[in-house]
Amino acid sequence: MEKISRRRFLKGTVALGAGALLSIYSDGSFRLALAQENPVFRMRVLHTNDHHARIEPVFSGNNPVHGGVSRRKALIDKIRRETALPTLLVDAGDVFQGTLYFNQYNGMADLEFYNAMGYEAMAIGNHEFDKGPQALVDFITRAKFPVLSANISVAAGNPLAGLIKPRTIIEKDGRKIGIFSLTPEDTGVLSNAGPGISFTSAIEAARQQVAALKAEGVFTIIALTHVGINVDRQIAREVGGMSLIIGGHSHTPMAPMNNVKTPPYPELIAGPDGKPVVVVTDWEWGRWLGDITVAFNASGTVIDLQGNPTEIVPSLTADQGFENRIAVFRGPIDQLRARVVGSTAVELDGSRTNVRSRETNLGNLIADAMLAKVRNSGATIAIMNGGGIRTSIPAGPITVGQILEVLPFGNTLALVTLTGAQVIEALNNGVSQVESGAGRFPQVAGIRFTYDPSLPASGRVTSVTVGGSPIDPGADYIVVTNNFLLAGGDGYSVFTRGRNQVDTGFILADVVEEYVAANSPLNPTVDGRIAVGAAPATTPAQPTAPTPATLPNTGGALTPLAWLAGLGAAALAGGAALQRSAAESPEKEEVDTDVEAVR
Repeated sequence: MEKISRRRFLKGTVALGAGALLSIYSDGSFRLALAQENPVFRMRVLHTNDHHARIEPVFSGNNPVHGGVSRRKALIDKIRRETALPTLLVDAGDVFQGTLYFNQYNGMADLEFYNAMGYEAMAIGNHEFDKGPQALVDFITRAKFPVLSANISVAAGNPLAGLIKPRTIIEKDGRKIGIFSLTPEDTGVLSNAGPGISFTSAIEAARQQVAALKAEGVFTIIALTHVGINVDRQIAREVGGMSLIIGGHSHTPMAPMNNVKTPPYPELIAGPDGKPVVVVTDWEWGRWLGDITVAFNASGTVIDLQGNPTEIVPSLTADQGFENRIAVFRGPIDQLRARVVGSTAVELDGSRTNVRSRETNLGNLIADAMLAKVRNSGATIAIMNGGGIRTSIPAGPITVGQILEVLPFGNTLALVTLTGAQVIEALNNGVSQVESGAGRFPQVAGIRFTYDPSLPASGRVTSVTVGGSPIDPGADYIVVTNNFLLAGGDGYSVFTRGRNQVDTGFILADVVEEYVAANSPLNPTVDGRIAVGAAPATTPAQPTAPTPATLPNTGGALTPLAWLAGLGAAALAGGAALQRSAAESPEKEEVDTDVEAVR
């Protein structure tokens, strides 16, 4: 392995059995020796996933806090210069969708940077179909690297026919590295693939590709997947035969990313043959660069590894050539930001103090827009955290740029089924730190509630009505929120226990822009959705046994994915999603952390 820097020191070692020894270092990285034998080959693998058109850094307020392709390029170049090992650079899918760069350039701007960074393979994610097959055709035909998926079937005559390869073989220091990729099986309802394209079993495709690559005589096999960490784990346990699984889709931070403690980077799983399978993923948006060094024995089995992902922060050097190209691409984007989309007759109140302590007209507008966007899903309640609303909009014309200043974090709409009791629990969390101005304070639609700040923090909500009727603690309600809260952000852990969790992929800022355009001139009011005081004298509804919520006009159990068919949305792959060790902490005005950037 490579030399440890002076600032990185050994904190301790842990014996794991079967001769395995884990060495933990001060910077959060570690080295794991799996067997007492000399390696015949070492390789350093760099990886990303769920880029989502984040060409520029992710911003918190006006401060770039993570990512950006120019810093990624400089970091990759530095690693390649300084390491004596062969390197492999791959992406696990969902390059498409997420910012105005994608709206303007359909992935071609991202591709220019990916080609220049020297990516060697990429998985096809569900969002690669968001603009139909032709945008993916254009991307594949211009990519200087293979764009892969082993579980996509394309009918003859479709523009994608013959373009999607299931696997590739890349040679490193004379060793053949086999790589295959997988796409979510439900992409047909998550995105806009169109007719003539179907998605088959990821597990079966993995088995077939492992067998095929072994028959082709590869040294070792890497699964480059976009199916989410839970499916990656299942593939490792049930299929095996590969040394690494490099994943995406679930936007999972692995320790030390985003201060999470689990899952570790990397995660080790025993395959059905007892051999270790290394599972890694790189969170989202180019915030970090995944980096794992792997050593193999003569049979291509992993016997030693070291994980050391790097956070891409403003202190890193930026590639000037990339900066110059971004400036060119940014011109039309700036014009988009200046575009007037509507108007308001009154100031839209997004002041920090107010959105974190009381109902505001801007909070109402945003929650109304959320509920309107998913009206066909059966959702009846919208909950938005006040901390995600960053500024006010004065009376007059409203531009795209102003909406992005209000909602700068790129969050998406998410659906979840909660019981009435869980809705009350969520609202109690929302008002639990109102005295300190915490960002969890809820702005709502479809619901009215009263709370008493003199009561204990866990039980301040004294009255809740939905659609004018008292909430039923035992009934099911479909709630629309944002992906940050769905993953437990701002203390909303109750959302992580909800059923039928779906990240729609609809960007919240786009949803509000659409609502503003359709409803201008605006004149939103504060209409009594949130009241402070003792409970009104009403008779609460009696609890009923929980019943499945239903979609309108179907009569069936809630299946949000069915509603999302053809809408270019993305499901939240279950398992470890965004976790925050500081989720319960009050937010502070003077510090915009990396946590805020996902708000």
